[in-house]
Amino acid sequence: MGCATATIKYLVFIFNALCAILGISVIVVNSIALKDVADETRPIIILFIVTGSIVFLISFFGCCGAIKENICLTWMYAIVLLIILILSCVLCFVYLKRIDEQTLSREQLNQAWDKQKNGTDAMSIYQTNLKCCGINGPIDYTKANITIPQSCYVTNSTSTTSTHTVYPDGCLNKLIDFYEQALKFVRVFGWILIAVEAAAFVCATILGINFNNEQRRSRY
Repeated sequence: MGCATATIKYLVFIFNALCAILGISVIVVNSIALKDVADETRPIIILFIVTGSIVFLISFFGCCGAIKENICLTWMYAIVLLIILILSCVLCFVYLKRIDEQTLSREQLNQAWDKQKNGTDAMSIYQTNLKCCGINGPIDYTKANITIPQSCYVTNSTSTTSTHTVYPDGCLNKLIDFYEQALKFVRVFGWILIAVEAAAFVCATILGINFNNEQRRSRY
């Protein structure tokens, strides 16, 4: 095995390790985000989880192909990695760019507020987790002639007294901030994954070509 082939072989190992680590990271980050996102966003997050899982699994083929210098495994790894790379680019370029955090947050809270006015405490999950009250503030309950629910109150306790104060901020801006932060992490991991996948694909392709050339030379 030549020096160039050995170098590419070690590079494939390195990028396989990075792909595996990033694949696990994508799975963990998106799994955490999946619990709190709206139903409209779940398919995109699930696609990222599936992509991260596949990237982690195909790293095995890359390692086996490089270790055994197996041409079939190496090219299979390169082809599958190309498919995953295309899928990752579509997710980052097309689907994630179409998500509008403000519109998504407003629609989600409006649906919850309509249920709240009909007697269902649908706003409590947002008010408790985001420490807010109403869509734009406690005034929403006053205008709608609805009793402010317990989830709008924060309890301040001392050794002698305990007071209940209404959260002054509305949930809309806080939910927008939450989605912006969550999707920022998803985008960052997505772009890093694309960069590593592209580098791994290039190295795997070069390694496959070198294996083919060495096999041809061994026949003469």
